[in-house]
Amino acid sequence: MLRLDLFVIASLVTVCGAAFAADLPIPPSAKSLPMTIPQATPTEIPVQQSQPNCSRWTDECVNCTRGTPGGAATCSNIGFACQPKAIRCLSN
Repeated sequence: MLRLDLFVIASLVTVCGAAFAADLPIPPSAKSLPMTIPQATPTEIPVQQSQPNCSRWTDECVNCTRGTPGGAATCSNIGFACQPKAIRCLSN
């Protein structure tokens, strides 16, 4: 008898929960929301193009090196969920 009572109570809780959920408002889909992409300001220089007089620099996420002054830079990939900091020179 106790087992049947627990089944009835569980059924009532489930039905009441479903009835409550049916009254909740449905949020708009992601497709209908406008998408805004932040634009870089002219003062923001990518880490790969900064530090022309430096042979090694970092922003704590990407590490870059340059073999010759004014030469092309070689940079690592950014780490997962990394938050870049101010770019600093490691060696000239």
